[in-house]
Amino acid sequence: FQLQFINWKTKKARKMKALVLFTAIFSFVASDPIEPNVAPFDYMNEGDKLQGFLSVPDVTPAPVVIILPDWDGVNLYEKQRATMIAKELGYVAFAADIYGADLHEVVEFSERIELSTKYRSNNALYISRIKAAIDLMKSSDLVISDKIAVIGYCFGGTGVITYALSGESDAAALVSLHGGLTDFVVGPEVKPKLLVLSGGADDTATDIMKLEDTLNVANATWEITRYSGIKHGFTAFESGAYNKWADERSWKSMSFFLQEALGDVAFAGKIPAAESVETIDYTDVDGALLRGYLSIPEMGSSAKVPAVIIFPDWDGVNQYEKLRATSLSGVGYVAFAADIYGKDLQEDLPFDTRREQATLYRSNQALYVQRMQTAIDLVKARDDVDINKIAIIGYCFGGTGVVTYAFSGAEDAKIAVAFHGGLTSLPSPSPEIKSHILILSGGDDDAHGNQTELEMHFNEGNADWEITRYADVVHGFTSWTSGGYNLLADARSWESMLTEFERIFNMDGSGTVVDVATEAGIFNTLLAAAAGAGLVDTL
Repeated sequence: FQLQFINWKTKKARKMKALVLFTAIFSFVASDPIEPNVAPFDYMNEGDKLQGFLSVPDVTPAPVVIILPDWDGVNLYEKQRATMIAKELGYVAFAADIYGADLHEVVEFSERIELSTKYRSNNALYISRIKAAIDLMKSSDLVISDKIAVIGYCFGGTGVITYALSGESDAAALVSLHGGLTDFVVGPEVKPKLLVLSGGADDTATDIMKLEDTLNVANATWEITRYSGIKHGFTAFESGAYNKWADERSWKSMSFFLQEALGDVAFAGKIPAAESVETIDYTDVDGALLRGYLSIPEMGSSAKVPAVIIFPDWDGVNQYEKLRATSLSGVGYVAFAADIYGKDLQEDLPFDTRREQATLYRSNQALYVQRMQTAIDLVKARDDVDINKIAIIGYCFGGTGVVTYAFSGAEDAKIAVAFHGGLTSLPSPSPEIKSHILILSGGDDDAHGNQTELEMHFNEGNADWEITRYADVVHGFTSWTSGGYNLLADARSWESMLTEFERIFNMDGSGTVVDVATEAGIFNTLLAAAAGAGLVDTL
């Protein structure tokens, strides 16, 4: 695809052709909560005095992000998040008041229950509070009035979804983080794009599926991500439920989501440049003759690097997988497009052959895992590969494969990523799944299967997992030449994979990130990758 980065600060556009998105170059979470840099702002709604807190970036006018507080009122936490948004994303940030100017520090549990219930049970009042904050910011000279986003935490996350379903259209983007799910009232068509970020140990999968159904009735453009084992309040710095991984993942996901929804980045479909791969013939332990394709990054040192093995969709390993391998080597990975069917079954396979081969391996999972292990062993034997940093990814049939491999309990892959994988008939998982599992599926893809059953399978194997689904996206959404191709879902899913690689491959044995990318590092790494692959047009 072609990425256009719109710099609204200078009103100029920079164009970059690439198969990778850069994660928002500002989107990384600070190691420690930031010191607030906000100013109080008094305003009125429904005859009540309210007080929010404004944080302003270095350059204005700019888009604005309005923050809806959690159930203890607008206080230190919301001020910190507002400061982070202004400093790291370059947006005006306004921590809005819901309860009232004299109710910013709600300490008593009973009072929190009383106040949050008041607004959850009175949608009109809650929406009026949100609109008051939006109208206030729209009238400010600091703000670009048609670039407005609303995000919310916990009680505020509930408010975001309530606002989305009200049919209001004055925000371009909405983000709900660990918002309490309830029986939302379906109103008119949802206008803004909506991102929901949910803990796997907070909301049930059944509740998430119910929310998907509700949003589909309202014709919403949504994206929902679930994080395994993550409890309610996972972004709250001082909470016992705080989880650094989920906080950073959700922050990065939200940051790029906002950039796209607010018009800072735009995409135009484009099949990537020609592949740059080396043909590798190899043999499986059963004597099968296989042929894969290797793409190696340009390395300025002899240091070993992580490797990504790509498993093909049901039409065999061909140009598509070669192009993906080239893209991955462009961001510094040794990439190998592996063979499953055999060296003579790769190009222009008839439908009956595809069905026959895919059925063979789906019904003989031991053979499928064996083929994958042979490819992994081949890559691990290379002198330039760090054998402790191996990823496997798969598309469609290959997505089924990488999850099957993870379910086998094999330990060689640190992470398994499935793009629109067929997940309806998975094997029983090993009691201890070793690979982190990342699932990226279309919301209209029947091959994804039942979300509740899928999560149960993962949890049975004690897996670390993350699942993202995209509204109105069908099977095969990453395949450039298919009718199901979806540019935004392709971009979002690719970015999600790359940022999770960054985390997985920079962790010590305790699960601590030991080498966190900086703003400039993220930008320069991905820019250099695009340039190295000959994909940069102008910048």
